[in-house]
Amino acid sequence: MAMPTHQLPADTPAITRHRNASPRAHTGRTLPAFVLSALLATGQMYVPIPLFNAMKADWSVGSGVMTWIISAFAFGYAGGFVLFGPLSDRYGHRRVLVTGMLAASVVTLLTGLAFSAPLAVGLRVIQGLVVGSIPPAIMAYVATRIAPAHRAVVTMSVATSFLAATVVAQIVSQAVVGSFHWHAVFIGGAGGFAVLALVLRSVMLGDVPTGRDLPLRHSYAAIPAVLRITPLLPMLVAGAMSMAVMVGIYTGLELTGIVKGSGELLALRAGALPVMMALPLLAVPLARLSKHAQIVLGVLIAASAMVAAAFEGTHLAVLTVLLAILVGGLGVIAPAVLQSAGELGGESRAAAMSVAMFSFYVGATVGPLVAAVAAPQGFSVLAWTLSLLLVAALGLTLVGRRV
Repeated sequence: MAMPTHQLPADTPAITRHRNASPRAHTGRTLPAFVLSALLATGQMYVPIPLFNAMKADWSVGSGVMTWIISAFAFGYAGGFVLFGPLSDRYGHRRVLVTGMLAASVVTLLTGLAFSAPLAVGLRVIQGLVVGSIPPAIMAYVATRIAPAHRAVVTMSVATSFLAATVVAQIVSQAVVGSFHWHAVFIGGAGGFAVLALVLRSVMLGDVPTGRDLPLRHSYAAIPAVLRITPLLPMLVAGAMSMAVMVGIYTGLELTGIVKGSGELLALRAGALPVMMALPLLAVPLARLSKHAQIVLGVLIAASAMVAAAFEGTHLAVLTVLLAILVGGLGVIAPAVLQSAGELGGESRAAAMSVAMFSFYVGATVGPLVAAVAAPQGFSVLAWTLSLLLVAALGLTLVGRRV
């Protein structure tokens, strides 16, 4: 079922018609660069999780402080979407993306050199803000410069990469800290941003004309209008709750200590990778469902896995399978919400997608805080708390279908 396109303000820069007439990007060259960029960008939120013990030892702080290392980045990351998303429409997706990658390289390096927890928290906010320029530019470029026949697969692949970063970043971080000081994780990330900036500048098409002749306020005029698109609001809140569950479960696992030893933690994290790799293959069959139906399906799968984990979460093998199922369900939700925002946003896709991703990472900010409260009460309390969030997300999605 096709989604209606909601009209945004008449003075919003009408850039889409220019881009529709522009050349299409080469999918084979663009997709790998976007996937790696998405993994590296969103992965910055999760790389500290395996480093908690090393950071606590260096800074002599408690576990509660470490959850702010995650939430601080998520807070800045969400703000970066709203700040830089409209600017990517105004100044060009390639320009904003490449500049954002270079700035992220510098701030990530500084974050890795932080000598105290308060300084690290402050730098993590700035890091998140700068890195937040990357996803909106990628998704808007996909929506306007990738051939329509390839768009669903590319969108699912990139959105899955944002999700896969949850696990991939932790695996890489855990492997590095096993042999090097924790600073090396951030230093390596800084190098990765610099290299990918050069790659993206090479593979992306040149920017097309935008509304730079209009006042800057016009670039942000679409954001409040997006928040007035009634059918989109329940999906945004459901997406935020789902992301809170994603970040909360992995943060909670580290805080509860239910899994002992680096080998078991590595197995638990890696268990979700096959599901994440399979998600892009589901893009075509899932496209036969409406976006609301996709979100309902994803929430049902994730909630079922989380409830089962509340009963059987003490068994490592069972927990590994249930987390993989949870990730699979959440992996269906995010692309559906993003595509809905792009379709409903009309000519200001970047602004609409920025608002959608902002909502995701507002949820990501809340996730570690929920884990910090629930995890000390035991894993089952954590699992039931996160299950309730998913049930609420399901209710909102069902209500949204009637709007």
